[in-house]
Amino acid sequence: MEFYFKDTFTTYGSFDFPLIQRQNVILAGLKLIRFSSIVKDEIRDLDATVHFFEDDDRFDETWKRPDSYVGEIAQYRQTLSPNFSIYVNMPRVLQIFNTFRSRWLGAYWQEAGMIVIPTITWGDKTSYEFCFDAIERRSVVAVSTLGCADVEWSFLKGFAEMCARIKPEHVICYDKPF
Repeated sequence: MEFYFKDTFTTYGSFDFPLIQRQNVILAGLKLIRFSSIVKDEIRDLDATVHFFEDDDRFDETWKRPDSYVGEIAQYRQTLSPNFSIYVNMPRVLQIFNTFRSRWLGAYWQEAGMIVIPTITWGDKTSYEFCFDAIERRSVVAVSTLGCADVEWSFLKGFAEMCARIKPEHVICYDKPF
């Protein structure tokens, strides 16, 4: 895929992820809307924030054809970076790649003029080495507890680590907070 080289971003951390910069995020009246809903034209609330807390196959095309979705996503107030899955039993290289994809698309969309809220995803402790990289400190970030009910303690350990490293200004939590 030649689009990897279309834009060169300054990279950060030991895995050379593109930086998602801290931006002025609008939290008042925050409404989240699924990416798949905007693509299917199910909901047209342009004052909403686009999220990707759904199965990866519903938004994988944003990675395969990033130019095709810029105009659609840019219509909305702001967007979260994609939440590509990081499963504990997933090979580490895929976890790193999924984190890279999220950061690359977030940086790409910021370059296109969008307000992007970084989504932070982690697996177990071994993912801490890369999953918090390339997010500016004091940024507003997003997390999800969806599917974490059986591993609440693990989620909370990762959440504490995220707070220590990123020191987020605010955290948007999708689904029920613990």
